[in-house]
Amino acid sequence: MTSPKALFSLFMLLCSFCSVANPVISENFKSIKIDTLSYSFTPTTANNAYHEVSDWQTVSDKPLNLGFEQRPVWVKFTVKNTLNNNISPILSLDNPLLNEAQIFHFYNSALLSHTQTGDNFKLSSRLIKSESLLATLRLPANSISTVIMKVNNSAGLRIPLTLWQPDAYLAHKGKLNLIYGLLIGFLFSLAISCLVLYGFSRKLYFAYAGIITLTLGVLLAYLCGFGARYFHPNSPSLQQVMIPVLLMLTTLAFVPLQKQLCQPKASKLLKWQTIVANIYAISLLFMWALPSTVFTPFSLLASPIVIVYCLVSAYICQQNAPSKPIQALLIALMLFLLVMVYLIIAVFGLYPLGRSSLAFVFICFFGSTFCLCYGVMKRFILERDEQVIAQQTLIAENAVQDTLLNERLALQAQTQKELESLVDERTFELQVTLRELEDKNRELELLNMEDALSGVKNRRFFDKKLVMELRRSRREQTPLSMIMLDIDRFKRVNDDYGHLTGDQVIRAVADIIKQHLKRPLDEVARYGGEEFVVLLPNTPKEGAVDIAEKIRQAVESNTVNVAGTSVKVTISAGVNSAVVNDISNPELFTDDADKALYFAKQHGRNQVISFPIPQ
Repeated sequence: MTSPKALFSLFMLLCSFCSVANPVISENFKSIKIDTLSYSFTPTTANNAYHEVSDWQTVSDKPLNLGFEQRPVWVKFTVKNTLNNNISPILSLDNPLLNEAQIFHFYNSALLSHTQTGDNFKLSSRLIKSESLLATLRLPANSISTVIMKVNNSAGLRIPLTLWQPDAYLAHKGKLNLIYGLLIGFLFSLAISCLVLYGFSRKLYFAYAGIITLTLGVLLAYLCGFGARYFHPNSPSLQQVMIPVLLMLTTLAFVPLQKQLCQPKASKLLKWQTIVANIYAISLLFMWALPSTVFTPFSLLASPIVIVYCLVSAYICQQNAPSKPIQALLIALMLFLLVMVYLIIAVFGLYPLGRSSLAFVFICFFGSTFCLCYGVMKRFILERDEQVIAQQTLIAENAVQDTLLNERLALQAQTQKELESLVDERTFELQVTLRELEDKNRELELLNMEDALSGVKNRRFFDKKLVMELRRSRREQTPLSMIMLDIDRFKRVNDDYGHLTGDQVIRAVADIIKQHLKRPLDEVARYGGEEFVVLLPNTPKEGAVDIAEKIRQAVESNTVNVAGTSVKVTISAGVNSAVVNDISNPELFTDDADKALYFAKQHGRNQVISFPIPQ
């Protein structure tokens, strides 16, 4: 009699254990947390894991967290359906950062379903399009089925599981996403507000606070799995890289903000803090390209070191010069450090944390951002008050000096009037003198350019004018013509009639030449003695020869009367015309006209010869 009772008690104990150990779906089923399961690293296939009974370890009353384990793990648990109908609950892996999860659903040794999910798979390739990792199970009526999972992750194996009735999951997920979306959106609005305040005030601490708030908001979005859904749905594995990168960026942004709010004095601690922060920043430039098995532990272990340096430095500044902004910064740093400690515990599996720990992260991040915003606003208000006090002090000092200034200004005004009167008189005299000097300079300039005897331009003017016209001819590719004229047998005129008559002849010839030049750019100059030169810009050889011939005829028909004596003279002319290409030797152009003149004088005088000289 004792033996049946003992067997019955043992059977009831086993039943009670099974009811606790395995999720049981009853009539009021909404959701069940799967905290009792088995895991192993030895199976190679799902069938092998289903039939193997040894080498499995059991976890009870806590989510499975194997720490920074790099090997794929096999997880096994059973689900009992006590209902009289088939149901399709949703299995939720409450860690959206798992690389790959394969879910095998067995019933009576047969594979009912196989689902693949994880952040290695695009959102479009997932069976259920959600940022969460979900799988649908098909549970026959009044059955006990087995679920086997193969999970692989490079940044910690934390596998919390929950079984949901579909409608209950949709309602829960909708509320949760609404709350998370509102909270993350509020962080984004705080970040934008800080950045806008930086744009108006140009205070760098607003920019740093805005950057920290923005990165914390994005970091929360990635921790909730929204990064793979909204930011890069075609590259979900970027979540494993972005979370450490955002952690390091946030940590780096705290360093300049701490210096802006605390303004610490130079010390060994500050020097070491700067060195550590620089090494940390340089490592970020290269570390993100390494595998997450290296990058994630480095970011989790190195970031608290930088934060601790900031905390100690800010605490020393608070002890030396207490202020509300530094107090707010200390609280923000401590809250962020608490999150870092939580992530270290969660990723490395140091302690079994509950599913509601994400709410702790939200609370810490919100507290940190509020403290930062309060600190920078308080710092801005204190600086503004200091400016107001400084301005008021300056106004008071200026008011004391106003009387003396007014007296000095009155004396200065009187003196200034007297000086202005004297300056006006001197200025007027100076202007009159300058005008007279300008007139004299203008007259001297004209005298320097004109020949005193003939009244035409002199040789000095001709040399400058020739260079200018040569450049113009080359630039515009237009012909430049030159006429060299010489009075025939002028020495005989001087010998027969005297030098005064010779001077009169030179003036008469110069006047005749000027009368035949109609354009403003045409110039005549006395080249030397009884020789003249005429420059004709943009004039072909035919036109120049025609003008020279008209001048020759006019001189030949003209009679110079001096003291009752009539003198008739003739002239010889040489013409050169060309489109100039070389301006380095102006003498070559003049020499060609001179050659033509020489030929005219050697072959009978009183004629016009053009270059090249006829053979």
